[in-house]
Amino acid sequence: MDQKNENQIEFKIQKEMTEKILHLKIKGMHCQSGCANGIDTMLKEQKGIIKSETSFDKSSSIIEYDPKQISEEKILSLIKDRGFEVEVVTEKGASVNG
Repeated sequence: MDQKNENQIEFKIQKEMTEKILHLKIKGMHCQSGCANGIDTMLKEQKGIIKSETSFDKSSSIIEYDPKQISEEKILSLIKDRGFEVEVVTEKGASVNG
């Protein structure tokens, strides 16, 4: 493998190490098109949000973000400001009030 490819792989690994994934349970959504898609659209406009996938059917959201640019607290606040209840889901599936 040449030096350029090694550098690209190293950069990708470093980038992935700085990104975080936030699993949320969201209450108060009434539909996919307005509520869930609206959350995704709003979040994707924020600096530091890499990916947002919100599901009305599952009452959940998975958000990939850069904690150097946006905090977990800010993400929760943005969703709450839209009128939804939000809980952080831990890796073991338990929820923590957010």
